[in-house]
Amino acid sequence: MDERIRTLIDKAGIDMLAKKTEITSTRWRTVRYDNRTRISTNEVQELVSMFPNYALWLTTGNIAPTIGQTSPSYDEANEKLIEPNAG
Repeated sequence: MDERIRTLIDKAGIDMLAKKTEITSTRWRTVRYDNRTRISTNEVQELVSMFPNYALWLTTGNIAPTIGQTSPSYDEANEKLIEPNAG
């Protein structure tokens, strides 16, 4: 789960997370870059609030596209399939 959390921090950006949540940019940086840091439920809750379509993936590593639960990599791959010149 830690790696998935770090993926979403990268996707959102530390500055945006600090502005949209009550968690400081220092804490977001620590969570993102210090692998020894224990990630709290607060960070998980804030990420789920910002990315509800990634909640299942974030917490379990699974996706369920039929119910709108995807992952960043799934969304990226799916976008490329839709583009007219993809592949």
